[in-house]
Amino acid sequence: MITLKKTAYYLLIVLMTISTFFITPVHAQSTSALNEDEEKTELKVGTSSGDFGDLVREFLIPAMKEMGYRLDLTEINDIVIPNISVDEGALDFNIFQHKPYMDEYNANNSGNLYTLVQVPTAPYGIYAGKSKALTDIHSGATIAIPSNVTNYSRGLWILEALGWIKLRKDADRFALRKTDILENPYHLNIKEVDAAQIPRVRQDVDFAIINGNFAHEAGIPFTQALFIEPSKYFVNWVVINEKNRGTKWAKVLEETLNSTEFKTFTAERFPGYNLPLSWEEDPK
Repeated sequence: MITLKKTAYYLLIVLMTISTFFITPVHAQSTSALNEDEEKTELKVGTSSGDFGDLVREFLIPAMKEMGYRLDLTEINDIVIPNISVDEGALDFNIFQHKPYMDEYNANNSGNLYTLVQVPTAPYGIYAGKSKALTDIHSGATIAIPSNVTNYSRGLWILEALGWIKLRKDADRFALRKTDILENPYHLNIKEVDAAQIPRVRQDVDFAIINGNFAHEAGIPFTQALFIEPSKYFVNWVVINEKNRGTKWAKVLEETLNSTEFKTFTAERFPGYNLPLSWEEDPK
């Protein structure tokens, strides 16, 4: 269980080590709890560095400013701190994760996180390392795969889709483990690595399965992917604390990220990204 004491430590490390983009100075919040959420106009957002930070800087900050809101952006190269911060109120929302990962956090930490609206998401795929083509697969090949539960599962799906492994049919598809690998004809050495570090170890393994945002941050073109995950179930979300789901600012944020202006911005700025499922249902 993550304690408040540990949380304070984590947040202190964030303030000391990460780059922060401020639109306005941080002002003291009103001590009145009666109308704080409804009238709140200064919002704190945390994203992973790279494309989601760019999305906030280039579109969301100016768009929300026109609606009367000021955003303070902090880019966080960690996949735990942003959720702790939203859960406990240090951030109003974050942008970096898909729903299964959020659900995993809530389950493990008795969290109160809530998915508000999807955002365009870089595709998840397998990239060349020491081996340059899928046909170079060989016995004992080393595969770097994200270590957290949901992205590890997704990585195994990719290996199964390639025909390199076979998974148990009765396994939990969102919480797969090595023991769920029924057949491994190539005797693959599957190495679990922190997702953000995989681009750095890419040249030390035969193939690397990389989250799109980390590929983007590392300057790896999506066109270099040897195979892209076919499912769009893992398009990422803006995540808030569930207690804020009915606030005015949350509604404005949701409308802004479903606007025609944002769809136009996405087409120009993030070509090739997986789009929110609601956009496909209502492509206006």
